[in-house]
Amino acid sequence: MESEARLNPRVLMLIPSDPPRYSEEDVKCDRFPLMDTAALQRELGADALYYDTGKSNDGRLAQFLHNWFSKDIYLAWRGFRRRRNYDVIYSNGENVSIPLAVLFKFCHRRPAHVLIAHRLSPKKKRPFFRLLKAHHQMDILFMYSTLQMEFAKRELGIADEKLRWIPFQVDADFFRPLPIQPRRMICCAGLEWRDYPTLIRAVEGLDVEVCLAAASPWSKHRNETEDRPLPPNVSARRYDYKELRQLYNESLFVVVPLYENDFQAGITTMLEAMAIGKAVMVTKTHGQRDMLVEGVHGRYIPVGDSEAWRTAIQEWLANPDAVRQMGENGRELVEKQATVGHWAYRIAEEIRAVASRRNSAGQFKPAQANKSSVI
Repeated sequence: MESEARLNPRVLMLIPSDPPRYSEEDVKCDRFPLMDTAALQRELGADALYYDTGKSNDGRLAQFLHNWFSKDIYLAWRGFRRRRNYDVIYSNGENVSIPLAVLFKFCHRRPAHVLIAHRLSPKKKRPFFRLLKAHHQMDILFMYSTLQMEFAKRELGIADEKLRWIPFQVDADFFRPLPIQPRRMICCAGLEWRDYPTLIRAVEGLDVEVCLAAASPWSKHRNETEDRPLPPNVSARRYDYKELRQLYNESLFVVVPLYENDFQAGITTMLEAMAIGKAVMVTKTHGQRDMLVEGVHGRYIPVGDSEAWRTAIQEWLANPDAVRQMGENGRELVEKQATVGHWAYRIAEEIRAVASRRNSAGQFKPAQANKSSVI
């Protein structure tokens, strides 16, 4: 029975977003990349809760939380109510994980709690760990930034054995090199902490087209390309996923200008570009240091230095062979350790292991296989 519990823990995934608007058929037909949560749900046969699923079944308190507090607290409450039905609850972000951990303090027995912790350093989050000891109700915290891991241990007192560094991920089957001849163009994508003003100043007047895919389904940051006069060689608009893949393939290389920050801002664009075989030029922030190796996969640029950006772009335009080799190195790195499959498998193995340990210790009853669903 223990081996069965290890292979088939009952897992509930709390995903702080709206339900996906694409289908498995969209992924199979190459219209959409496979998302990380979908890959993990498939790997585990897990159930999933999103922001707006099942509202009518959760009672008046849930509706009160949804209407007067936040969707994240509402989602955490819905997961908490279902805790007796699962061996493990996985929460995809501390905005849900922290309120869930606080709720777990008020119950005698709980399932294992595994989560992604993107950024624990903001001041508003610290009291939950320092005063309420929320991490006592967390079993494994996956983190994308080694700087954030150091902060979690040093400042929040989270035990080292609970922390796991994991590379971010990309669907390398969707974001792949296509038989397209690049043109004299470079590009950037995303909104999270993007320092587009510095990049725009850097490329003004250069003999290269610059395309900015200035949009993100996740970021709440303001789009700084809007209401701003752009040089003739610069354009900015929203791209869908297939257009974005085409844009990367047509580019000579990809640039990721960032404001200073302490987590892995920019990593999605970086890995998408590397998966397509493009060298990446990125701002060297404190948080962005764990994936790209200088001179192997790309180049780091000082924060806010438009002259350094301009010089580096000109140098890369003049050295296409070296840039092409760095792009090939990036694709190799992604294939070895940063695909969505690698990511899902590693997290699933940790979830199976923690469920098995807790079942062996009698902390939760053995699990049976379940069919994945959105509930």
